[in-house]
Amino acid sequence: MFSKDLVLITGATGHVGSVTLVHLLRSGYRVRAAVRSQAKASAVLARPQIQAINPGSRLTFIIVPDITALGAYDDAVEGVSHIIHIASPLASGANQVPLDRHDAHFIQPAVRGTINLLEAANLGGTVRRIVMTSSFVALVPVAELDGTRKRDPSKPVSPNDRVPFTSGPYESEFAAYAASKVAALQHAEAWIERERPPFDVVHLHPGFVLGRNDTATTAGQAMQGTNSVVLALLLGKRFGPYAGATVHAEDVARAHVGALDPTVLGNQSYILSQSARWNDAIAIAKREFPKAIKTKLLVTGGSVKTTHLPMDGSLTEETFGFKFASYEEQVKSVVSHFLELRMQKKTGVHMVPSSANARSNTKGRDIVVNVSAIAC
Repeated sequence: MFSKDLVLITGATGHVGSVTLVHLLRSGYRVRAAVRSQAKASAVLARPQIQAINPGSRLTFIIVPDITALGAYDDAVEGVSHIIHIASPLASGANQVPLDRHDAHFIQPAVRGTINLLEAANLGGTVRRIVMTSSFVALVPVAELDGTRKRDPSKPVSPNDRVPFTSGPYESEFAAYAASKVAALQHAEAWIERERPPFDVVHLHPGFVLGRNDTATTAGQAMQGTNSVVLALLLGKRFGPYAGATVHAEDVARAHVGALDPTVLGNQSYILSQSARWNDAIAIAKREFPKAIKTKLLVTGGSVKTTHLPMDGSLTEETFGFKFASYEEQVKSVVSHFLELRMQKKTGVHMVPSSANARSNTKGRDIVVNVSAIAC
């Protein structure tokens, strides 16, 4: 990596994007973040984690209000050497998008945003690599994720697996979201094969992303996204099934930045996930947060049914040179941040995390489960 390298990142306002942005800046890259409005840019700059880095001119912004618009990223890619594309429509978890809007809300933005970025990079002429955030759902059919159909245990999920695209109508937001990830991956790979651009693409496929979410500044906001599965479980909810495929947010960010290295094989998919049993979070909470259990901030009566999926993430660990953080580390990160926000509300004292890797900081009523998306 040279100091002159400029990385364009999309989706920096979300959970995965925010952690990845911090990793990029700490790694010395110059970063241009594509955001939908100036208000979004201001919110990123206001984060304590960004202020602690004090990136100065190394972090700039460009406004891209509509990623589906023709030429949406043409200006954004000027002078860029690498792109990390994380932005994509997310499901609310509450089926708030009408069935007849699923294509417009999920499929088209995911596909058009991806193709617009590829075409802009091709025209720009300076891009050497694009890293795209796909999802586990592009490799595994929804029926196997929710346990409707059992996967052959002798055939672990492979990074080379592909799910065929199925057009709507879709029975749920999650099904539409999954289809959008399938469609985006399919269109991107077809575009690369057809256009043969001077750059390559790395596709990353996270499972349920768990870990401290610094876009959340209240306990209620911490209950949004995939972290809500663990937190709702520890607040007494019983639901599921969900696939037992999880990954620490820090590992996802580390892989995104690591994928910029030219020694990482391009035009290849990498799984970011390992097997987990959701209900193990209860034993972890008892062991790591006994005071919260005693005071009923956390309870042990919840349950999340787990759909077991065999998977092969060996290529990822071999390529990027790290072992996935355990489910215990993931749960500790999620819960410690939630409890920190609860304490912050009670005392009015804002706690700024250390600039060290967030994984090392994870020590010790009715809630609606709001799983925004598997990937982000």
